[in-house]
Amino acid sequence: MNTLSFSPTPQNFLQHPMLQTFLPEQYRKDLKLVHFQEGQAICHQDQELTVLTFVLEGKVKVVRKLFNGKEYILGIQGAPTLIGDIELLTGQTVVSSVIAIDETWCAQLPLLNKEALLADPLFLYRVGQGLATSLYQQNIQAAVNVGYSVKERLASHILSIEHDGYFQLELHILADSFGTSYRHLLRTIKELLTDGAIEKRGKSYFICQASQLENLRIHQ
Repeated sequence: MNTLSFSPTPQNFLQHPMLQTFLPEQYRKDLKLVHFQEGQAICHQDQELTVLTFVLEGKVKVVRKLFNGKEYILGIQGAPTLIGDIELLTGQTVVSSVIAIDETWCAQLPLLNKEALLADPLFLYRVGQGLATSLYQQNIQAAVNVGYSVKERLASHILSIEHDGYFQLELHILADSFGTSYRHLLRTIKELLTDGAIEKRGKSYFICQASQLENLRIHQ
C-alpha cells in the first residue's frame, strides 16, 4: 500500500490515507498518535497484544528471538504498514518484536472491543488484503534470495535507494534481509568498490558507474 508523503501531526493524522481507507470511521475516534525514536520498541515478542499499530511515517524492523538466544531480522518495513494483524486474527501473543530504525510516527488503536473489529466485514477485508500482499512479497523475496547472487541483490538494492547517486548501507540489517553473512556482504561491497562501480565518500557511498549496477539489476 503506497501513499504520498504525509507528515502526521496531532491535528491532521486522522486524515492519513492509510487510516482513511483501512479503518472504518467509527473506530478512528479512539486512535492516538504515538512517536517512536530510533531504537525504540513498538511491541515486544511474546507480550499480549493491546493495540493495533498503523505505521504512518518512518521505518521499522521485525525481529524474532530464537530459542538459542540469537535474534533474526525477518524484514524491514516502511510506512504505511499495520502491526498486530496476525495476532488479532489468531489470538496469540505478539509473534515478533518491532523496533523503529528511524524516527517513526504511528497511530494506535486500543483493542477494547476485539469482537466488534472481528465482526466488521470491511475491516476484515482490509486486513486480508494486507496479509495477502505481505505473503506475496515474502514469496517474491524468498525466490530472489534463492535465485540471485548477493551481488545482484545488492546492486538492485543500491539502485532502489540512491538519491542523486548517493546512498548508505545498513550492513547488519541488509545481511539479514539477504539471508547471507555480514562477512560475505562486505566482500561483495569490496568487489563493487574494486570494479569502480561505487566509491566511498565519507559516511556514504556514491555510484560511479551506474551501467555496471544496471547490468546486475534484478528485473521482476
